[in-house]
Amino acid sequence: MDAERTARIAALAATAGPVWAENHDGSALQAFLKEIGCDGVDAVMVTRQVVGCSLGEAQEMFLAAPCRAAELASHNAFMEGLERAQGDL
Repeated sequence: MDAERTARIAALAATAGPVWAENHDGSALQAFLKEIGCDGVDAVMVTRQVVGCSLGEAQEMFLAAPCRAAELASHNAFMEGLERAQGDL
């Protein structure tokens, strides 16, 4: 990551930290991040930093949150497309 993105992630993590500290609720954290416009890879990176978890765990928390249903549907459709493409080889 470049310095600007690293700084943005750190600032968002500092802002989101109290939300996580309040109740350790991944869905609440994702709802907060979505509300402040933090989506996609940035939301996963912020989650990883705030929660102190692995990249896979952060991605799972991101995709499992009810407010991220559209992202989960998109992810699933992409994965299904890859699986179908492998069958065509």
